[in-house]
Amino acid sequence: MFELAVGLTERKHDVTVVTTFPGYNIAEGAALPKTHFSSIIKESGVKVIRVWTLPFHNVGPIARGIGQLALTLSITGGGLLAGAIDAILVYSPPLTIGVAALFLSRIKRAPYVLNVQDLFPQNAIDLGVLKGRLPIRFFEAMESWVYKHAALITVHSEANARHIRAKACASRRIEVVHNWVDLAEYPIGINGYTFRSKYGLDGAFVVLFAGVMGHAQDLDTVIEAAKILQLEERIAFLLVGDGVEKARLVRRVDELGLRNVRFLPFVSKEKYPELVAAADVGLVTLKKSMKTPVVPSKILGYMAAGRPCVASLNHESDANAIVKNAGCGITVPAGDPELLADAIRRLFQSQESLREMGHRGRQYAEVHFPKCVALDRYEQLLKSCLIQ
Repeated sequence: MFELAVGLTERKHDVTVVTTFPGYNIAEGAALPKTHFSSIIKESGVKVIRVWTLPFHNVGPIARGIGQLALTLSITGGGLLAGAIDAILVYSPPLTIGVAALFLSRIKRAPYVLNVQDLFPQNAIDLGVLKGRLPIRFFEAMESWVYKHAALITVHSEANARHIRAKACASRRIEVVHNWVDLAEYPIGINGYTFRSKYGLDGAFVVLFAGVMGHAQDLDTVIEAAKILQLEERIAFLLVGDGVEKARLVRRVDELGLRNVRFLPFVSKEKYPELVAAADVGLVTLKKSMKTPVVPSKILGYMAAGRPCVASLNHESDANAIVKNAGCGITVPAGDPELLADAIRRLFQSQESLREMGHRGRQYAEVHFPKCVALDRYEQLLKSCLIQ
């Protein structure tokens, strides 16, 4: 979203972002703004309105639900400070931001475009996080309401579009706009030697997972795969990030006595390409219960850096098709540590395959996922909403 906002600003559009004060997924040593009820600043040419809200990350499910509902009021309040606007672009989850967009659309008399990244509440139902007939019906009604009033819905894959159409939204305008990667941040030949040296990884075969460590990511399977491979002295698992599951996962690794698994905190956006380049293989994992066709964006970072990936996902995920079509990695069924370990071992034993898969991934990203193509599409789609 940051890259989209800056990209549209560079194309001479006036962009205002309404968001919260950062309180989670923060890089180590990052300078944080002081938290007040609201603040307005300029960042990279973008007007940024930050609003205070209740926490809804790294908290229990009840607190998360309350926090997301409160977010509707916070974002609506911030939007009222934005002045005159022509169009609203909002992403889900959390779905409650879509409700805020709907309110602002009525108040500002401006159409809103809903970008659906994860299919909520279905993903929460699949994970067992959202339970009970009344809560499920409440959020399903919210989902239908938000979809119904959007001028346009964008999704990042065809299967996501089919899912939304099946939710009685066939009359809605739904467009597929693939997520993108800024290839300029991953120059050809980028290496992670400095990162490897800093963390004592010289000579190691680094298997990387970087991102949110939540209920969906199935890092228990990764840890079990590490247990299977613990006698392979050169293979090192690097788990970088934070989330509600991290503390439990750290305890689990300690209980198993695994010396081939290391945890690190989030790195900054600027340092992320170097982190990925320091890896030999990137991991993309989701729980077996996740039936929605999500495409984790970390795949695109691996491709841009020329690193192959191992995807442990259900067959419903469109990410499997991307990996297979690009020839940039190996796909295995979700929740199977034996198959995951075997895939990692095969790549470890074939350096030539690593290079070939990495090269193919980079080429595929250059053709299918450049930032300029997605910016063109969003610019066109937003303009089309204004002339309806």
